[in-house]
Amino acid sequence: MKRRTFTQLCVGAFTLRSLPRLHADPAVDIWGKEILAQPFEKNPFREIRVPEWLEQTLGVGYTLSGQSTEQRKRAVDAGVTISEFGFVDPFFPYYDSKLLTKRSPHVPLEKIHLEIAEYKRLGIRILGVYPPSLQGEVYEKHPEWRRIPTNTHEIPQVDMQKYPHGGMLCLLGPYGNFFIDVLAEILTQFPDVDAFSFDGLHYAGVCYCQSCRDAYRAQFQAEIPIVNMDDPAFRRYQHWADRRMEDLIRRMQIRLKGIKPTVALVTWTTNAGRFGHFLDVPRNMPARMNLLLDGPDQEFWMDETNRGATVVPAFGAAYMWAVTNHRVGFSEPYLMSRGNPYGKDSFPGHEIRRRMMLVVTHGARPSIAVGQPPHLQQVVYDCVEEVKKHGPWMSHVSPEPWAALVMSDNARAFYGRQPGQIESRYLSHVLGYYRALLESHLPFTVICDWNLTDDDLSKYKVLVLPNTACLDETQLAAIRRFVERGGGLVATQDASLCNEFGDVKPSLGLAELLGVQHLGLAEGGASTEALDVNFARNLPTDYWEKRKGVWDFLRQGESFLQSAKLVELIGTDRVTFKGPAVEVKPTTGHVVATLEPRAESTSHALPAVVTNSFGKGKVVYFPAGIDAAYYLTPYPYERVALRQAVEFVAPVPPPIEVHAPMCVHAVAMRQSKNGERLVIHFFNDVNTTAFHGMPADDVPLREESLPIAGAKLRLHGYAVKQVRQEPAGTLLPSRAAANDAIEIDVPTFDVHAMIVVELG
Repeated sequence: MKRRTFTQLCVGAFTLRSLPRLHADPAVDIWGKEILAQPFEKNPFREIRVPEWLEQTLGVGYTLSGQSTEQRKRAVDAGVTISEFGFVDPFFPYYDSKLLTKRSPHVPLEKIHLEIAEYKRLGIRILGVYPPSLQGEVYEKHPEWRRIPTNTHEIPQVDMQKYPHGGMLCLLGPYGNFFIDVLAEILTQFPDVDAFSFDGLHYAGVCYCQSCRDAYRAQFQAEIPIVNMDDPAFRRYQHWADRRMEDLIRRMQIRLKGIKPTVALVTWTTNAGRFGHFLDVPRNMPARMNLLLDGPDQEFWMDETNRGATVVPAFGAAYMWAVTNHRVGFSEPYLMSRGNPYGKDSFPGHEIRRRMMLVVTHGARPSIAVGQPPHLQQVVYDCVEEVKKHGPWMSHVSPEPWAALVMSDNARAFYGRQPGQIESRYLSHVLGYYRALLESHLPFTVICDWNLTDDDLSKYKVLVLPNTACLDETQLAAIRRFVERGGGLVATQDASLCNEFGDVKPSLGLAELLGVQHLGLAEGGASTEALDVNFARNLPTDYWEKRKGVWDFLRQGESFLQSAKLVELIGTDRVTFKGPAVEVKPTTGHVVATLEPRAESTSHALPAVVTNSFGKGKVVYFPAGIDAAYYLTPYPYERVALRQAVEFVAPVPPPIEVHAPMCVHAVAMRQSKNGERLVIHFFNDVNTTAFHGMPADDVPLREESLPIAGAKLRLHGYAVKQVRQEPAGTLLPSRAAANDAIEIDVPTFDVHAMIVVELG
């Protein structure tokens, strides 16, 4: 059974008057820290406080609702502790509801009580399923609650005989209130429910229903604009709709936790699990909404359409953890061989372990569809058991901070703008820098743009802004203070070119730090264009296309680029650079590398790498998109340049050194619940059959391991009491090394190794 079989889209109908509108008990604080404000914020935004039971939860195992008692027992023995439980589908409720009056002819009312009793007897927490955006009875009785996806007043019509589930309903209006009412009814009738899960909890980018029109007109005295990401008015609408969606979840949490303070939202989210979610514009939900979910869960696809054989899956798991503010997040690795059609044909059991431990390595927790074909069933149980063994070192963890790499949802949506071009315009910069840092084994953390505050940045020594174009004044001020106080900054391309709406500013917001004046487009083999008035108002649709080119990259004078490793790779002469670039004029910055168009051009050389100082901090700025190039058309020298830029601006060396092949992912975490310890995950990403077929459509279907031997770990500045390899509990010897370091040999491993360092 596939996950979507039991979590189909749905939602309810009229208004709830029979149930009390409970609010959260003021004695029970359900909120965590306050988060950076976004446009049109009416109240301070605070992340939800995760219940302790969920912090300890690892065994999210789907498909138990369709299994026998014996199958459920086997899943529990393997480590499953929570699973889905259907209460409403797009056609009927399964319980005696005062809100949804139709009754399922297929599910007797007593069944839900028997099922709850069995879940409790087996020790399985109940994850109540109510699909949020399709519910036939509501659709039929409340046409005014239907979502209108185009700029018209005509309400969509569906043949209810042919399609009894109806169509999409709008969560941003009265139906959202009804949705909360149904959840409250379920939780009141069935207090054993521990959490709720929804499929498609988003507003689908735009809605022109009368409720949305009235609310927008009341606030802005204007009509909702047509869908056009190049229109500043529509980008403002998106922020407005984002706030309404967030407010729905905020009200949901207050209502439900008023009934049961420990109930949680453990539900599907729209983010990086499917690469296509990255390409969704208009966006379906703001990434920040994940902070209102106790445990967001992403679909983790690795077929060819989702860049399965690239660095994207690792980034997807890391980003999942980032959008929770590095708290509790889940990823379900989908077990499919390929897409079109999807299936498990010839799927290797070894690959299940690979995918689940990749999730563990990068901070999320693997959920899994437990019910699988017979030839994969035992492997799934074994993998769930393996994750369970790692459990004592997976709760209450946070990143071990040194460098921070920003992924900006605003830049993705409002700077990237076009679905077919977001990858090259924006994501390539993030993924290229992520790849370089991952392969270099530098300790770094993926953070979100809402983390650009004094408090969050104070944890880090280096901040990396890979083409982070959209920044508001509060974020810019925090970055300035971070560098002024001694932090290191690396920025690329159009970082700080736009505001939070994607509007181009007259000059870079960080111009003083970067030490340059931004002049606009650069094109290899042709003259560049200066920044004109029209460009300053908005990005031209052809802006990114004009940045493409082939250049000669030349280092200038003594700098961090004159390293032995770079000399080994490219000598001392010019080298080819294929990628985007912008033209800048140095002000206080020092040019340490240039781009020159190919010989047939008469264009002048352009700055490619600029260094600067600001206050006590150091800055490296790349007008040449070396980070994007390292994802799109990579040369090894680009990785070295990106790494050395981070090391150059860092006020102190990294506290953790990993010496291992570049295929090894090394991620360090701090666990503080029961004493201080470092937990360092090592993942072997070797694919022994990679690129033997068509590389563009390669899929990781790994059948074997190529063990990693000889990896070393060096720690600087830690009081080390004991080092173990877990979960085996094997004591590992440590020894003194140069520069007062403690060195540990990492035992040979095949897929994953976890080193636990107890600190004094």
